[in-house]
Amino acid sequence: MNFWGFPAKEGCTPAYLDVLEQGFKDFFENDVKTNPLKAEYLLPTHIGGLLRDGKYTVKVLETKDKWFGVTYKEDKESVVQSFKKLIEDGMYQEELYSDL
Repeated sequence: MNFWGFPAKEGCTPAYLDVLEQGFKDFFENDVKTNPLKAEYLLPTHIGGLLRDGKYTVKVLETKDKWFGVTYKEDKESVVQSFKKLIEDGMYQEELYSDL
């Protein structure tokens, strides 16, 4: 599972979201025209290209926590049950933001 975070502070040059947006335009002009039913704009692929070209660096943060992927509607029930268990075990509050 990938989880990406990007700097929000001003002055980050070039701002990655601007680069991502331009890449998306290029994707539509090329990949979608070539194969509109199968074309996917994949963040890991895009960032991998930027890394390969030496335009960006990334910092990898490791965690021992479990991530729950929801790709298909069939995934929902197992994720709901997993979160219920985390609440029962005291890892999370029932109302996640109630203490704010």
